[in-house]
Amino acid sequence: MNQRCRPLLLAALATSCSLAAYAQAPADPVKTRAFRGEVILNVLQKVKTRHYAPRQLDDTWSAAVWKSYIRLLDPNRNVFLREDIQRFTAMQQDLDNQLATGQTTFFDSVYATYQLRMQENKQIVEKISGEAFDVTRQETLVLNTETRDYPASVQEKESLWRKLLKYQVLRNYMEQQTAAGNTQTTTDTAAMAKARGYIRKWHNDQFRLAAAPNAEDEKFSQYVAVALIEIDPHTVYSGPKDKTMEQQISKRYFGLGMELAEKEADFYVKRLMSGGTAARSGVVKENDNIISISDANGNMVPVSGLTAMEVTRMIRGEKDTEVKMMLRQPGDTARTVAVKRGEVIDQENRARGAVIEKNGKKFGYLSLPLFYLDPTGQGLTGSFSDVAREVEKLKEQEVEGIVFDLRGNGGGSLEEVVRMSSIFLPSGPVTWLRTQQQVNRYNSPAVPPSFEGPLVVMVDESSASASEIFAAVIQDRRRGLIAGPASTYGKGTAQATVNVGKLGDATLGTPDISYGSMRLTVQKFYRVTGTSTQLNGVVPDVILQETMRTTEKRERTFASSLPCDTLQLPAFEAAGPHFNYDLVVRQARERIAANPAFTTITAQMNHIREHALLPAPLDISSFRQYYGETARSEKIIRNARTLPAEKVLPVELPVNRSIHPDLRKEETAGANVKEWLKTISQDVYIDASLAMLADMIAHPAPAKK
Repeated sequence: MNQRCRPLLLAALATSCSLAAYAQAPADPVKTRAFRGEVILNVLQKVKTRHYAPRQLDDTWSAAVWKSYIRLLDPNRNVFLREDIQRFTAMQQDLDNQLATGQTTFFDSVYATYQLRMQENKQIVEKISGEAFDVTRQETLVLNTETRDYPASVQEKESLWRKLLKYQVLRNYMEQQTAAGNTQTTTDTAAMAKARGYIRKWHNDQFRLAAAPNAEDEKFSQYVAVALIEIDPHTVYSGPKDKTMEQQISKRYFGLGMELAEKEADFYVKRLMSGGTAARSGVVKENDNIISISDANGNMVPVSGLTAMEVTRMIRGEKDTEVKMMLRQPGDTARTVAVKRGEVIDQENRARGAVIEKNGKKFGYLSLPLFYLDPTGQGLTGSFSDVAREVEKLKEQEVEGIVFDLRGNGGGSLEEVVRMSSIFLPSGPVTWLRTQQQVNRYNSPAVPPSFEGPLVVMVDESSASASEIFAAVIQDRRRGLIAGPASTYGKGTAQATVNVGKLGDATLGTPDISYGSMRLTVQKFYRVTGTSTQLNGVVPDVILQETMRTTEKRERTFASSLPCDTLQLPAFEAAGPHFNYDLVVRQARERIAANPAFTTITAQMNHIREHALLPAPLDISSFRQYYGETARSEKIIRNARTLPAEKVLPVELPVNRSIHPDLRKEETAGANVKEWLKTISQDVYIDASLAMLADMIAHPAPAKK
């Protein structure tokens, strides 16, 4: 069936669409309230009738929605007063009843107070930021908002704001100093004044957005979205004006071709998309921290404190327009780059292959950041087809084993992961999907596998959904080894995109009404063993580190996540192992335990986590030391993850013999390709995976007696 003509069912990404969508509500206040009531009723009806396991909308759910929405509006607890929270608390157990009947009483009350307090905050910020801070005064700010109470009075809130603004100014000041490579310990008063101006302008922009004509509609959509996320983390609402969901599905927009992620309130470049202008420019690198981005007037705006949607909006724009960014690799001096926006088709040229030499042996390396579909629906350039072509090229190079890198792969198309398993596995079950009514088996195609040599699949905490399906079937059918952290993400559900609204009647002159769209959880994945990948993810055979990130963000961190369960499923035939599993795994674990790089990484990551819990000092001398702690640890981690010069691996692109030799140079051209090959050659985790492949070759499975 043509892919463009059927509902899109994804083993969807672990990341959610933005909450910043807003519905097209009528201008009349009475009609607006009725419209919003219809949005709520229609959205919840979709959940009740189509969700895989609709949560009971009771007082427990009500309290969760209440808490999440208050946190969303006031993450730093510097907007509402304690008396406001006490007044809102009276409705904490009533939201289920309000939402079930399409009432907006809670939202109306909270939003009215929010607007009042934001105007109050605007006056506070104007007053405080108008004068220089005493940066010699020794005081601290508790950054963990969960341990901080709401201010009891406006005066107490003003005191909190003074500390928050001072912290933000000191941080921006240190970013300026680091960017300029300035290591002096004397205070630069001009730079401090510039930092204060930046922070003041940023907050004024936030106050302006909070009072914008569409602000109430946007906050209402966020309210609906929060209510759904508390049903399950992957059921997402998006208003009719927002194109985020459409872009996430089609992966097509005008931007730079970067996948962003957040870490401790900072944004960084998680992945560069092949074919994107950022990748082609050669000036943007993965793991770059984004310090500031130019706005529509060309002014550099700090991104610290912005929402993900706001950062995305600043990066995206009209084709061939330029965006400037100040970027910094952790621990390094900042740099300013300029990149033109271009059309990004996220499926294009995703899968990549390389040939790596280690100890006289030749191995293949495959990287797949997403299980993407062919946008034309012909199946010629989807992830399965691209990986199949790369595998054929690697086979032509006579590689003895393959490392398949799924780190950072958040999922994607179920169809593609099922087809892709046939490259490495004989025909058989890949996964089972359970709906409300039935359980369906998904088999790999009945074709001989393309590659039957040693295989190591690399994963991390961001490997989710379709990635977990692939890693699980490789592990369960004993085809290869899985290497990574203590577990993958743990997203074992699939979503379908549905529209929310009412059809009009042309004969009666009534128009269609759109209430937005939803990504709705409709199925659950199960491994061929019968255990769900939900919540617990896939536990690797070889654990390289307990965690590979300093912040914990997996399925189990969400209170609304669906549980893990098991099914009774038919027996299946294993494909291996074709190596001495116990010996190879034991040797790999011993090597990792003895490798000082892994010990160093773990120690520094723990240090960063502990440091983040400490109160921030607000005198310039102590703050300089405090600010540098995380940067120093990040630099140590980066160095530990980089192989020393004498151990750097020879890496090159596989030669495509179907291309004329004179044209092959184009394949290796471009700074991004060279940077990618360099990154592979220095990666300590890839090196550890190659050692596993060598052991798999050296120690075949014992003969059966």
